[in-house]
Order: sequence, then C-alpha cells, then structure tokens
Amino acid sequence: MRGTSGAARYRRINLALLGVMASFTIGGLIVLPLWLLPLDSQWGWLLLPIALLTNLFWALHHEAIHGGFHDDRQRNLQAGRLMAVLLGSSFHVLRFGHLMHHQYNRNPIDRPDTYDPASTSRLKARLSFLGTLLFGLYLAEVLAPIACWLPRPAIGRIIDRVYRGDDPALHAIRLAAHRQFLDPKRLRLIRIDTVLAWSLLASSAVVFDTHWPMLLGFLIARGLLISVFDNVYHFGTPIDRPDYARNLSLPVPLRLLILNMNMHRVHHHRPALSWWALPAQFAASKEQYDAPLLRMAMAQFAGPVPIRELSSSKSAP
Repeated sequence: MRGTSGAARYRRINLALLGVMASFTIGGLIVLPLWLLPLDSQWGWLLLPIALLTNLFWALHHEAIHGGFHDDRQRNLQAGRLMAVLLGSSFHVLRFGHLMHHQYNRNPIDRPDTYDPASTSRLKARLSFLGTLLFGLYLAEVLAPIACWLPRPAIGRIIDRVYRGDDPALHAIRLAAHRQFLDPKRLRLIRIDTVLAWSLLASSAVVFDTHWPMLLGFLIARGLLISVFDNVYHFGTPIDRPDYARNLSLPVPLRLLILNMNMHRVHHHRPALSWWALPAQFAASKEQYDAPLLRMAMAQFAGPVPIRELSSSKSAP
C-alpha cells in the first residue's frame, strides 16, 4: 500500500509539472508578447528561465514516452501529445525515435559522435557533428512531423532513404517505421499534432511582431539545450555494446531538474522505471557515476571519434 500511495503522489507531481510546463510555454509564447511586451520590452527576460527549464520539460515528456507519466494509458498518451505539441513536434514521432534508440542503441544512424576516416574527412565529420550538437537534433524533431503531411508513398520513400542499408538494426527500424508512419490512424494523429504545434509557433510569431528576435532567441536556446544533452550519455561509448550508457553526476538540485535522467545506464537497463524510482535502483545495483555531466557535455565539442577507437576495451569503464 505504501508503494502504491507513493506512486500516486508522484503521479500528482507529474500532473503539477505538466501544468507548469503548459503555463510557462503558453505564457512565454503568447501571453508575454501579447500583454507584457507592449508595456515594457524588459519583460522579455522572462523567456530566459523558461528556456532554461527546457530539459526538465523534455524529461517529463520522456516519462510519457515510456508510459511512466500516468498509470492510465489514455491519460499518459494525451499528456505526451500535449507536451510534444508544446515542444514543437509530435508525440508519435518523438516516441518512435526514442524507443528505437533504446532497442537498437548505437546502430549506424544512432551514433552521430562517430565517423569513419576511410570515407569521411575529420573536418567534414566535425562540422556535421557540431551542426547536430548545436541545433540540428532539435530541428530534425520539429521538421520530421511535417514530412508526414506528404502522400503515403512519398513517406515510404523517405523512410527507405533515412533507414537505408543492410545493417540488421536499420532493416528492423525501417520495417517498424513503415508500420508506424503509414498506419492511417496514427498518421492522422501525427498530422493533427503537427498542425497544433505549428499553429502555436505561427501565432507566437504574429504576436511577438517587432520583438521577433526574442522568439528566435528562445527557440534557438531551446534547440541548443535539447541537442547538446540528447546524446551526452552515449558520447564516445562502444558501438558494440548497445546495452551501454553512462551515469553522469550532477548536484542533487540539478539532478531533480532533469528528473534523474543522468542515471542513464540505470534507465537503459530498466527503461520502465519511473524517474522517482531511479535513485533506489542506482543504489541497489551498486552503480557508480562515470563522469560529471557538464564536463561530458563540454567534451562533445572536441568533435566526433573515429569509429575504430570505439571498441568495448577502449571506450567504457
């Protein structure tokens, strides 16, 4: 009974955080430019703390992806869809990408931190990786749902091109993507979410009017924070250990601001565990931290690693 009541309490916390996320996002995108900026442009500084909470909002959405936001499946789905729209994307698109990452971690298109010197120069690989790291990952998350408005045969061709190759993992993901994105019911939901997300952004652009650089700065900051911290737990990890991820240390207040996602190896071993259960599992499994999270985030800017260096013996403790 105690465990059940504790879980219920954390479900309420999730709902409260969703209320905060929705209020802050809609407040920053609509209320701020509509009523506050006309009074004084200094109100624009309110966008800074909203942007800095981006990774908390993404972590909460991540709970919905794994079904841990709420124990009612329908409410979990509705919350996930709402959060994805507020983040500028579609829940079904983001969930597919993330679940494929869990199932086929370090597959050929899920290791942006690597390159093959035999086919790609270091300069080209570095520029490509930095593009992904600085904003490209978030840009892909925002633009991918738009492709779902194309005719279904065109969507199928895009899937085949994105997941091309003979690698077994890519072949499996390609088949799963065809099932996911060509299903009429799911495609309709993705299209609805895409319209809602872009309507919110378009409405925001209209009401920001001459203050549009503030909106642009906010979106860039959001994209930067999502992109930089997306792959940090896998940067430079073995490509032949799909079960592997790093636990990265953070001070407790900052750890709570990303809902314990820094315990990432624990999460990969037990992806169904909700965020509040990760510390207990971390202790029970006698896990340790591999490095500070912020130091590892900065290490990414050294650029991608030659793929031949990423064997189990060289890349992981």
